[in-house]
Formats: sequence, structure tokens, C-alpha cells
Amino acid sequence: MNKNLAKKAVALMLSLMLPTFMAVADQANDLQKKLARLTSFQASFDQTVVDASNKLIQQGEGMLSLKQPSLFRFETQTPEPNLFIGDGKTLWFYAELLDQVSIYDAKEQVQKTPFVLLTSHDPKLWAQYNVTGADDQFDITPKDPSNAVKKLSLKFAGLALSKMIVIDSNGQNSTFDFNLVQYNTPLASELFQFAIPATAEVDDQRVK
Repeated sequence: MNKNLAKKAVALMLSLMLPTFMAVADQANDLQKKLARLTSFQASFDQTVVDASNKLIQQGEGMLSLKQPSLFRFETQTPEPNLFIGDGKTLWFYAELLDQVSIYDAKEQVQKTPFVLLTSHDPKLWAQYNVTGADDQFDITPKDPSNAVKKLSLKFAGLALSKMIVIDSNGQNSTFDFNLVQYNTPLASELFQFAIPATAEVDDQRVK
């Protein structure tokens, strides 16, 4: 193939690929705009976990609270009480039955899960994920194949989240159905703060 033919072939390939790239970028922008309008979100949830063969592993209930920017509180009540809180700088995970607290640096951990995109507008974080979908259904997949989360699916009812599905590297599927939804209402700052119980065993994973 001479140089002119090679250039034409490359130009043709780029012209065919460009609309796809633009479509993917538009889908990510659509999701970012939708989430940006969701300044706060709070709902109870029913959780169902199945394995790769669709066998039921666990069912549970809890509460999710989100607030822009970068604040979240994820609390399970059944089958056992656990609490996961992030304030943009620090992440706390409290296993109540074990009375154990694990502490993480938020900036180091947020890149490991697409969940952070729910309350972040950071272009560097969004650049690490592919987004497909439109209107009320979006799928987020990490570009890094080593990420423990293989896909995060979000379903909206209007502006508010109605369902979230997380598929991990083992094919385990966790579905969260939200109810009693409130959005864009004031949420107390205390929701996103954590006081370590005096009796708790503490595992501080932050680099010092």
C-alpha cells in the first residue's frame, strides 16, 4: 500500500470511529449533568445479592444519603449493622457487631470505585470510566481491568435514583431498590461526620 492509500485508509477509520467517541462523550456529559442537578439524595433501600449463577446470597435493608460535593453515608441495618461514611477527605467503615473502625484516605480510595462519581465532578475521575446509556438508564464501567467493580448501573425516576446495580469482578450482583426517596432537600452536616466509639478497635489505613 502506498503512502497516499495508507493516509486515506487512516482517515476513513478515524471518520468511522469519531462518531462513536463523540457519542460516548455525550453520554458521560448527560450523566454528569443529571447528577449535578441532584444536589442531595436520601432514601431507604432493599438490597438483593446474587452470585454469577443468579443464586441468592443475601438480602438486606439500609439507608443511603448523598450530598454535593463528595459527601455520602451508606448504612446497612440488616442482615447486620454497618456504616460507611465519606466527607471528601476521610472514609470511615464501622462494623458495629465487631466494634471495629477502619479509616481510609478518601483521595486514595475514590479512584477504586465508580460510586464516587455520584458526588464528584472531577474530570480526572470521570476520565477513568466509560459511560453508556441515556435518559434514565446509565452504565459505568472502569477502564482499569483490575478494578474490583466491573459495572455500576444507575436507573433514574425523573431526577432521583430509583435503582443501583453493582457487579463485581466475581460476577456477584448487588441490586439496591430505593424507596421513600427525598432529593434536593437540606441534609444535616452531622450525617456525614463520624465519632469513633471509645470501645472500638481502630485500623487506620491512611499513609502517615
